[in-house]
Amino acid sequence: MKKCFLISLMMLTATAKLSAQKQKEVVHYNVVFAPDLSNRLNPKLYPKAVNDTDIVKGVLQQIWPEILRIKRDQDQLDHYSVDFINKGLISLYKVNSDLLNIDFQRFKKQSDRINYIMSRGVSQTLPRDIDKFKAEYRKLNIKASLSNNGADIWTYFKSGIDDRVVLPELVTGKVIHRFRNIMVLMTDGYIEAGIYNQGFDLSAAKVSDFRSAFLKSKEDNMETFLARNKRFKINPAKNPFLNNLEVIVIEMYDRSLSKTGAATKHPTDMEIMKVVWSDWMRSSGVKRFDLKPVSGNKTEAVKYVMDFIKK
Repeated sequence: MKKCFLISLMMLTATAKLSAQKQKEVVHYNVVFAPDLSNRLNPKLYPKAVNDTDIVKGVLQQIWPEILRIKRDQDQLDHYSVDFINKGLISLYKVNSDLLNIDFQRFKKQSDRINYIMSRGVSQTLPRDIDKFKAEYRKLNIKASLSNNGADIWTYFKSGIDDRVVLPELVTGKVIHRFRNIMVLMTDGYIEAGIYNQGFDLSAAKVSDFRSAFLKSKEDNMETFLARNKRFKINPAKNPFLNNLEVIVIEMYDRSLSKTGAATKHPTDMEIMKVVWSDWMRSSGVKRFDLKPVSGNKTEAVKYVMDFIKK
């Protein structure tokens, strides 16, 4: 009897392994734009060669044929959206968030998905949805550039990133659908939300203090200096969703540079922000991240994002 039980168990195990081997895995892209809608958007205060609208537009234009064809030929469940660091701005700016959303998961048949992409005999098409997305984002960006609202990035990472932002895997029949959850965080790199010197900020003053203390210490390595001087660290944002989130931070604005781009101080603000942000991303458990300075043109900005997506 015992021998029969062992044989049955072995057969069940072998069947389970065979079934698992037959399952197909498809990776999809969930790209979330998370803009810092603070005074960084004011071109009089912080002039930049590229604005956020151009970056969003440039990435959306890469959906087809670029992103949708990365190692796949059908059944794409990609999702493209905007998430707000400060949720209160949705009603304040009267944002139609439905327009800031392109979702391929709604298609049950590949033929419907193809018709949508190629604009074949359907009223709602990918090009039209991209145009609506861009127009709504442009309106949002203009309103934000004329206001002076803060962006609490630390709290957003701690409790604002949830299962709306980080999509779980789906199993349909013999197919496992996994999402690469990629956040395009557009911010100047300075975290100034009103709570200072308690581990929730990286203000311009804190960056300056870091520089002075680092130079005074005669330390050679900023990472080593930060490890020994924890007051300059940002507290980890303990959020389990970050473990499945890839973040590219773009348009980090170095206030220590002159108008011509020459460094006025060493180490520069950007060098310091990279050290502190990297430590924060790692300690918070972010799956993967990259940090990029302001772009010289739209092509460069979009390439930053696309290179990150393709890795």
